[in-house]
Amino acid sequence: MMHIEQGLSQQQTQRLQFSPQMQQGLQILHATSVELVEQVYEELDTNEALEIAEPDPREGQDAALSDSQPDPNGSDSTDLFEEPEFDLDSFSDRWDQQRQDGPTQDGPTDGASDADQASAPSSDLYDDRDWRAREGRDLSRNPDADERRDYYQDSITQHEESLVSHLLTQLRWLAPDEQTTRIGERIIGEIDRHGRFTGSVAEIAQELSVDKAEVERALKLIQQFEPIGVGARDLAECYLIQIAVEHPEEEELRTLVAEHFDDLVHRRIPKIARAMGISPERVLELVDMLRRLDAYPGEEYSGESARPITPDVIVEWNDDLGDYDVYLANDNIPELRVSPTCSRLAQSPDRPAEERKYYREKIESAKWLICSIRKRRTTIEGVARAIVEVQREFLEKGKEHLKPLTLQEIADKIGVHEATVSRATRGKYMQTPQGLFEMKYFFSPGLSTDDGGAQSSKSVQAMIKKLIDEEDKRRPLSDQAIANRLKEQGIKVARRTVTKYREGLGISPTNIRRQY
Repeated sequence: MMHIEQGLSQQQTQRLQFSPQMQQGLQILHATSVELVEQVYEELDTNEALEIAEPDPREGQDAALSDSQPDPNGSDSTDLFEEPEFDLDSFSDRWDQQRQDGPTQDGPTDGASDADQASAPSSDLYDDRDWRAREGRDLSRNPDADERRDYYQDSITQHEESLVSHLLTQLRWLAPDEQTTRIGERIIGEIDRHGRFTGSVAEIAQELSVDKAEVERALKLIQQFEPIGVGARDLAECYLIQIAVEHPEEEELRTLVAEHFDDLVHRRIPKIARAMGISPERVLELVDMLRRLDAYPGEEYSGESARPITPDVIVEWNDDLGDYDVYLANDNIPELRVSPTCSRLAQSPDRPAEERKYYREKIESAKWLICSIRKRRTTIEGVARAIVEVQREFLEKGKEHLKPLTLQEIADKIGVHEATVSRATRGKYMQTPQGLFEMKYFFSPGLSTDDGGAQSSKSVQAMIKKLIDEEDKRRPLSDQAIANRLKEQGIKVARRTVTKYREGLGISPTNIRRQY
């Protein structure tokens, strides 16, 4: 029988502890500009040792990001608070390993192999714990932060009315009686965000104990509401509702949708032309009219609006330098400094020791934030310059000349870890002479060429798109024909790869692209 007993034992282990400040540094590098602005103003609200500084015109940005202001007596009031040496990249891979292994009571283990560190994920690195909660929450307010937060809040625009409320308002105005209103409310509850009716007339009639004809009449009423096309059961009915309003004189258009919609979906233009007794060119004219109608009329009330994308890095040709100029765009992050008042209070012998300790901790937190923002700017700019160095041909000639590039290549160029490059490019955009691109766009695997080199997969996609754009629309290129054309240019690519890239670009197959 196995003998089981309890006992105490000691074991000495070495573990790497990541302070909240180190976690904050990784989080700031990973954040987009919008996320970082939110973090900065949250910190301004909770840390009275941090304040917005006006840039010094004599010394530029570095002066504005200085750790403190000179003491009136001539000495630097923050000399007592030396910044510890901290290399963000030196521990990022070990932090990744900790996230991969899972949390432990003592912290992440500093025993992962180099291979494990290199394969560490570059996902979000931070948990929801607020380390400042242990020391209480400061209730003081920052007027500048309040003003900026109000500005952002006022800048958020939303549609004033949802689709459901918009339809209910029209129903209560136009319904002829209470019975129609009751049925109409039930129907509106089955209309999705695209404006499509997804319910069943029979089920609604049974549920409300009414005739199916009454439900149909209520549905027909709702189909007359704004936006035009709402309440349709499928795409064909949506088009027919809009044709009756937008093109009441186009009987051929109504016939095309009502009687030949399946053939239209499969692009059987000659068959449709023969059945309707019109030319294929006329069918294509009717198709162009259909394209101008709204297939999803309810989406304008969905409350989903596209956010404008602003570049984090700008790349421009500088005639004076004879080279590309790479610099960070204005990211709306205020210039920060440590409060001189808090610095004096932290070392004032007239203050209680506990109060001095409190201010010292706040100052250290402020200094780490300032240091992390500076490190973030330096890293992003370094990554951008390395990308420009590799992709010069793309900047000059376009997408077809994009070179294969990996995160590890850029990491080796600037002397950081691959995970740091991944965080620095996550959600960041670069404005180039060829347009605005996400920084991740410049990284892609390569396809082999006849000369033993490699061609970026994204440049191959651009070449496929160019071939399709320039093809004879009456005799569009098949995927195999495109693969043969690429082979003539020295690029080895299989037909199935062409199909995958074409579908990824949202380009229709040959039979759909053919025009008559």
